[in-house]
Amino acid sequence: MFLSLKKIVPLLLVLSLLLSGCSNTDSPKPDSSPSEQNKSDSESSGGNTPGTSDGVIPSGPASYPSSPEGAVSDTRSLITFADSCKSEGDRFSNLMMDETAAYFYGMSGTALSSLRLTAERILWLKGEGENFASLADGSRYTDWDTIAEICYASPYPYYFEGLIYDVQGETDKASELYGYASIMPNFPEEGLNFYFLRDMSITDLYTLRDELRVKENELYSEYFPVLYGYERSVYNGVSEYLLADAIEKLEAGQYRDAFISARYAVRQNPRSEDYWTVAVVAAMSADEPYLAVSFLDEGLKHFPDSEKLDILKKSINDMAAEIAKEVGEE
Repeated sequence: MFLSLKKIVPLLLVLSLLLSGCSNTDSPKPDSSPSEQNKSDSESSGGNTPGTSDGVIPSGPASYPSSPEGAVSDTRSLITFADSCKSEGDRFSNLMMDETAAYFYGMSGTALSSLRLTAERILWLKGEGENFASLADGSRYTDWDTIAEICYASPYPYYFEGLIYDVQGETDKASELYGYASIMPNFPEEGLNFYFLRDMSITDLYTLRDELRVKENELYSEYFPVLYGYERSVYNGVSEYLLADAIEKLEAGQYRDAFISARYAVRQNPRSEDYWTVAVVAAMSADEPYLAVSFLDEGLKHFPDSEKLDILKKSINDMAAEIAKEVGEE
């Protein structure tokens, strides 16, 4: 089977690149709002880590480098947003559209986990816990890089990591992270302003933390993020960048890395058949035939009349027939 894959993958790659016009990456990305999607329906220790310095909350005025008037500034709104994204993920999951569902599940998870980790960090800064590891014991994700990878299109890990720097008076670092969050396509138009978490009582912070843990457990009992340890970058939230990166790596023969970039890209932009085409080819090139078939099936659900995907389907069927014939002759 391996030899057969290696024979046909270069042909599929050339075919798909010729057909797709993949240099054109201006197709719309899925909006973070479930209502908009419906409209288009077709740290392990107690030491310091990023977002923490010396474990002390300084006194002094708050700074809001990217929080305009009228910013989203209540936990209920953010939790409601996360719940809506989960519902949308459930809808796509029921349609057997797993990569599209993963986008919404990831958006929900990053919002919940970022807010929960922020509550835990502030509790630690207020003197709770023997160390951060003991305070966060029982939480699923306790570092910003991992939370960010669950959905690179989410601005919440950048924003809330910046917030932790902000409450400690490290405004330069905070401004940098706020800036990253604010330029991301899914950053709320009205902005974010959760600095009030700094002044919440310890009891209220624990209550919030516990509520968020319950919601995370509910989400992650149904959705299991596949994490590759991909290097965190604000560019990973730009589907056009990811698609171009996948194509470049395919051409360089870096098939596994191309597959990872393509998978993230198609999650962020399932409304372009070019993205599905590249994802299928990248999966085949990385010797992930089952995922290739899954991508192909899901892409055809979005684009049932796609000539590009249909050609790939025929090629994969021909390959399967060839493999069956070779096995039968052995």
